[in-house]
Amino acid sequence: MTVVESSILPKGIYSPIPTYYKNDGKFSLDTETQVKHALMLYESGINGLVVSGSMGESTNISPAERNSALRNIRQAIPDKNFKLIAGMPPNSIAEVITESEESKKNGADFVILLVPGYFGPNLISQQGIIDYFLNIADYTALPIVIYNYPGVCNNVNIMIDTFETLSKHENIAAVKLTHFNLDIYTLLGNNKTYETNNFRPFTGLGQVLVPSLSVGMFGAIDGLSGIFPKSMLKLMKLYEDGEKEKALQLQYIVTKVDLMISELNVVGVKQLLKEVYGYGEIVSGRPPLSKPVDLNAYKKYETDIKKLAEIEKSL
Repeated sequence: MTVVESSILPKGIYSPIPTYYKNDGKFSLDTETQVKHALMLYESGINGLVVSGSMGESTNISPAERNSALRNIRQAIPDKNFKLIAGMPPNSIAEVITESEESKKNGADFVILLVPGYFGPNLISQQGIIDYFLNIADYTALPIVIYNYPGVCNNVNIMIDTFETLSKHENIAAVKLTHFNLDIYTLLGNNKTYETNNFRPFTGLGQVLVPSLSVGMFGAIDGLSGIFPKSMLKLMKLYEDGEKEKALQLQYIVTKVDLMISELNVVGVKQLLKEVYGYGEIVSGRPPLSKPVDLNAYKKYETDIKKLAEIEKSL
């Protein structure tokens, strides 16, 4: 087993970023916009990025394209305190290990891996989940962030006893919890054994950042921070500084805007990034995400989006 250096994911706010495409009929990568967005987030104070994760359409882009995105961003932002977390779709153990090596060569600091859910909860046991992650962790070139997102993993979830086992491995650094199961948040955040093992839980949902921090989460890996980074950083700071009333007021508007992402996901994020920053030649994803956002659904959130945009400009 190889123990990976620098396997602690620092406390903070991390932004999963979308993948940008050119309007050339081929959905070619738009590297210029990709780097421009990354630089904006870096300059705003965000702690790092998830590159080519679920928000970045990892299932729709090739390993070479994922590594190209990492390479171009790291060349533009050589600061190693700014963490790059490499996304990849659910793959075989051997494929994950191989891609982790390439991701490291191209500037990544961590890799984020979804729970393998293809066969569903009736066939995938908790022991199977343990075996999958431990076999990768023994040979990975990068420390692992587990991505616990039952909504895209055929409703396969991780139980607390499984976390207790996985957290003991030196190369398993953190978990992103993209669900509202606050009992798991609480059990992970208040058991100091996890911290002793250098295993850190993060919420994947900015709409519950304050509740998450209150039960010991280390921050958020949240899509809204890729649009309004200063607002999310401010929210975390208000809570940590004990300004609970102000934190709750900001959390309220953050939650209302984050509901748009919950409903419209990648195409909603791209639509908003285009409106606020002018990013992207097209506002859809690659097929099968090639249909732009439903503007009637999007318009429900415009008033709250404008409020949060004003807050962002004031920071």
